Amino acid sequence: MKKLFLTLGLAALVATGSWAQDSEKRPITAAEYEAAKKIAVKNLEKDTYVKAGSFILDRSGDPFVFKFSDGTERRVYLYKLFETEKMSELGMYAIYTTPKDGKLKAFPLPSPDAPGEVWGKYIDDLKYGEEAMKGLSSCIAFALTKSGVGGAPAAAQEGEKIEYCFPADALVTLANGTTKAIASITAGDQIQSFNATTKLLETATVEKLDIHTNQSFALTRLTLMDPAAKLTASQSTQWESVSLEATANHPVLTTSGVKRMSEVNVGDTLYHRDAQTNVLKPYDVFLTQSAVRSVDNVYNVKTDKATYVVNGTVVMVK
Repeated sequence: MKKLFLTLGLAALVATGSWAQDSEKRPITAAEYEAAKKIAVKNLEKDTYVKAGSFILDRSGDPFVFKFSDGTERRVYLYKLFETEKMSELGMYAIYTTPKDGKLKAFPLPSPDAPGEVWGKYIDDLKYGEEAMKGLSSCIAFALTKSGVGGAPAAAQEGEKIEYCFPADALVTLANGTTKAIASITAGDQIQSFNATTKLLETATVEKLDIHTNQSFALTRLTLMDPAAKLTASQSTQWESVSLEATANHPVLTTSGVKRMSEVNVGDTLYHRDAQTNVLKPYDVFLTQSAVRSVDNVYNVKTDKATYVVNGTVVMVK
C-alpha cells in the first residue's frame, strides 16, 4: 500500500460573508448539478470567491495538500455552493487537482436530502473520476472528514458531561420487525438486537429508557448506502440513502469494531437491517456531518443485550 503523507491547511470551514452564514439551504437539483460542474475557477490559489453564471463559490479554508509516495502532489479545494437568484446554499463543491500536469475534476457534493438522481450522478463522478485520476476518492473523503463537512466533532473534553442519546423521532426496531419511536419505548418492550459473534438478530428486553431534557443537544448524522448502489448508480438509478442521528459520543458497531459517532469516517461500514428480509447487511458510510441540528430532549435505551437497532442501523447500548 502506498504511504500517504499529508500536509493540511485550515481544518475548519470559514464562511467569508455574513450573507453566506444566514442563507437558506436547499438540495441541489439534477439540472443544477450538471450546470455547476461547468464552473471554471481561473486561479485556484487566489480566487476564493467566484461568481459564475447562476452560481457562487465561496471557498472554505486553505486547500488540502496530499503527497503520495509516487511523487505526485494532489490538492482538494472545498467551496460552499450558492445559487444567485435567492442566494440559497446548495451544498459543497470540490475541486480535485494534480498541479504538476494541470488536470482537475470538479463537482458538487450533494446534501443528504438531495434527490436520488443527484446522488447517482455524484457516485458516477466519483467512480469515473477515480478511474481517470487516481487518488481522487480517498483525497476528497479525507478532506470532507477533516474539514468538518464529512466529519463529526472531536470527543468531549475531560470533565465535560457526555450524553449517549438519540432524538425523539429515532425509530427502534421491535422484535416483530415493526418500528417504534424511541420516545415511546417503555420497560418490557421486546426489541431487536444483533449478536456480533454469530452475526444474527436476537431479541432484547428493554430495562429502562433514559431521558435527558431541557438542554440543547447537537446531533451528528451518518448517511449510509448499500455498496451495491455504487456499482449500478447512473442517471436512471433509483435508490435511497439512509441516515442515523445521535449525539456525537454514542457508540455504533462497525465492521472494524465499536466507534463513537464522532469517530466514524467516510468509507467505514456499519450494519443495516433490510426491512424486507429482516437480514442485516453491510452499508457504507457515505457522508458524516456534525451538528446538523439541535434538539431539547434525547433518549437512550437500556436492555439486557449489548446492541439494538435504530433507524435500521445497529448501535451499542450505553
